[in-house]
Amino acid sequence: MDQVYVIDSVYHMYISILLSYENKRANKKTLLIINVEGTEGIDAYLDPLKQLTTFEDVIGVKGASAVLALKKDANKFDSFFRRSSTLKKMFEEINPHINKYHDFISKAEINLFHIIMSKAYFLVKFPKNKFRMLEEGIGTYTKKPRKFRRFKRKVMGFPQLMGYDKQVKEILVQNPEKMIDTKLRSKSHKLDLEYLLNRLSDTEKRAIISAFNLEDLDVYSNKKKVLILTQPLIKSGFKVTPEEMISIYKKFIDNALSKDMEVYFKLHPREEIDYKSVFENEKIKIIPNLIPIEILNMDSSIYFDEAYTICSGAIFNLKHVGEIHFLGMDYLDRK
Repeated sequence: MDQVYVIDSVYHMYISILLSYENKRANKKTLLIINVEGTEGIDAYLDPLKQLTTFEDVIGVKGASAVLALKKDANKFDSFFRRSSTLKKMFEEINPHINKYHDFISKAEINLFHIIMSKAYFLVKFPKNKFRMLEEGIGTYTKKPRKFRRFKRKVMGFPQLMGYDKQVKEILVQNPEKMIDTKLRSKSHKLDLEYLLNRLSDTEKRAIISAFNLEDLDVYSNKKKVLILTQPLIKSGFKVTPEEMISIYKKFIDNALSKDMEVYFKLHPREEIDYKSVFENEKIKIIPNLIPIEILNMDSSIYFDEAYTICSGAIFNLKHVGEIHFLGMDYLDRK
């Protein structure tokens, strides 16, 4: 069957691209729907991704705006007893162009990353479709059921979300055995990103590199290189200040420079600190936040001798790295 992918992060984008090539080899069409409110600036890829020719189309929607309208504008009766139909109505009012793709979506399998309320529209609108949940990040593995919330949604006739709905037949993750929740683990299957990457031809890899303007980055030096991956820890609720985070990364930078290594600083897509300005006088090279770090895997000549992160799982998706330093959250207590 044809495939629909609903994404809201650059990591989701990377996985969807790999799978779109796999779909093309199987003569399946692929529609990519980007929640443009999920990551600021992600809508810049709407046109470049169309150039890959593996997507039937690439469109943007505003899922969060529909949820906000439901909470702010709907009366209490509609918000509680008619939540599904009200959300569907508001989603289509905000995103009227989605109706143009109704026939395609209704006959396709729908793939959702991080199934929260901004994606609930698809479960409500297409209840008979087969759904698949794909790996979002570490939260996919550590998710535990909130029984009262699920009971409340059942009473409201609203989707359970986060993979618990019956329409969600499969969950694709890199490590199915690490899924904590037994119900979700029973649906889980292997998502082999290395296999998908190795299936790409050199021509296909070059097309992807071009879509992200990777050739414009100065990452091809023959000097020893260090890669530092940031994370939006403050926004995620961790008890750490901007000054503390800056200090941590400054130590990483100084250590690398003292060893005469080039420093590449990869900004997280939702990074809240303006490190580009903070470190403007440091001899480092910034990798923009909207480039999926996994895109570097497309070119084996891009090699880093070392890579550092506090606890970003993305570091384990990198193929061409010598030493990986995953410091862990307890590092914040030792800083």
